[in-house]
Amino acid sequence: MAVPSTERVDRYPSSVALHRRRVRATVEAAAISELARRALRSDGFVVVHRNPRTLSVDELSIEISDIAPGLLLGVVGEVHELDGIVIDIGESHVGAIAVDEPEDRGVVWIPGDMHAIWKRFRDSLLRLAAAGYPGCVGCAGPAAEVPWDEEASRRRFR
Repeated sequence: MAVPSTERVDRYPSSVALHRRRVRATVEAAAISELARRALRSDGFVVVHRNPRTLSVDELSIEISDIAPGLLLGVVGEVHELDGIVIDIGESHVGAIAVDEPEDRGVVWIPGDMHAIWKRFRDSLLRLAAAGYPGCVGCAGPAAEVPWDEEASRRRFR
């Protein structure tokens, strides 16, 4: 019979604190991935922010086309005095990285540190584009195969 190791206990004194962080990161990751998939399925999107240059919005289209030359995606920054970052596709808001929860339940809402979440959103966009999304089968993971439930996502954030 194997003897339990005490090393784990010494190394991880608070599993509750670790658990909370992991759950939050997982909820954010799911919403970030959904927003990235929506953006990549479009012909392009607008990033609305106080200063889109700080987000390197202008370079994003080039980065995506360098990774996936067949994916033509226009990304434009628009200046607006909003608290947060809004992603628009066409005439619709599809994402909000902001403290305040949008009323529209069709908008993917991701509260938290907007610059950290924006970085994760960019990374997710680039990873999915490199994998061949939206033209690939299964490259976006199992969550991409089921309809997004924004209400459930928001309940987990609250």
